[in-house]
Amino acid sequence: MKTKKGVFCLEISDWFGSMKKKNTVEPVLELLHHSPLEVRYIHRDVATKEELNFYLGKWTLAEYRSYPILYLAFHGAPGELFLAENSGMINIEELLKILEGKCHKKIIHFGACSVFNLEGRVLKRIISRFDALAISGYSSEVDWVTSSVFEMLFLAELQKNALTKSGILAVKNRIKEIAPHLSKKLGFKMVVKE
Repeated sequence: MKTKKGVFCLEISDWFGSMKKKNTVEPVLELLHHSPLEVRYIHRDVATKEELNFYLGKWTLAEYRSYPILYLAFHGAPGELFLAENSGMINIEELLKILEGKCHKKIIHFGACSVFNLEGRVLKRIISRFDALAISGYSSEVDWVTSSVFEMLFLAELQKNALTKSGILAVKNRIKEIAPHLSKKLGFKMVVKE
């Protein structure tokens, strides 16, 4: 097995608009951490653009280089992430202002409905500007539990290869082989840097 790759997860603070509900993807990360893979992770709740900007800035620091996988767990629409109720949204262009050119040998996963419901050429331009090794996300509306199961599988598979183009292409191919139905149902797309 290759070097462990930490996950830096930023998650919407209130998934369904109620502080009484305790929905979170953190148990997925906990399970991966306590599995034989021993995946390290950092998890932070995000409600506002300011909080998102703050934590994205932290992720780019050398101190967090052992967490090369950015996992953004939010509600979404094509090219956009929604923040907590009444906090608005942030689009990929705004994310690029923070992360442009700072994602070398890193992976960004958009765990949000429909964010990748964009043309292939747009996604290629986005990955180029991020300078990321790979970006991934969903082009469809997704079920919360189903996408959480898929993300656990995806994050586990990322641990099995080096952060190289060939390593990430191997992950992409394995996901197609072991979870073709889930990939199709979720509209999963992964773009690898050329």
